[in-house]
Amino acid sequence: MELCCGALIGMGESAAQRIELLMELRALDPTEVPVNFLNPRPGTPLGDREVLGRLGGTALDRPVPVALPSVILRYAGGREVTLRDLQVMGMTAGINALIVGNYLTTLGRSPPRTSRCSTTCGCPSAR
Repeated sequence: MELCCGALIGMGESAAQRIELLMELRALDPTEVPVNFLNPRPGTPLGDREVLGRLGGTALDRPVPVALPSVILRYAGGREVTLRDLQVMGMTAGINALIVGNYLTTLGRSPPRTSRCSTTCGCPSAR
């Protein structure tokens, strides 16, 4: 059985806490790590938080592949509002997969738009 263990960043965690997360993930040895970004929703406990800045959202792109070299590192929920067009930068820095379409509580990018993003950086698309 393969382990998928995700992360949600942008909840006010420190850089040290992000490194601690990486070390915990490394100890679990997951096959896949979806990286979600907080997309503050009104009426929720974190609804008043600011959206993580685009460069802050890419802060895990380089350390994760070093700490977890064989993991499938996947951009997931909240990437559209946090990273916007910097998703391509992540795909060239270590992100090797994207979740396509909608998420549990928010809308995502359409499959054709996601495909254009991955094609822009020379990444193959699975069909």
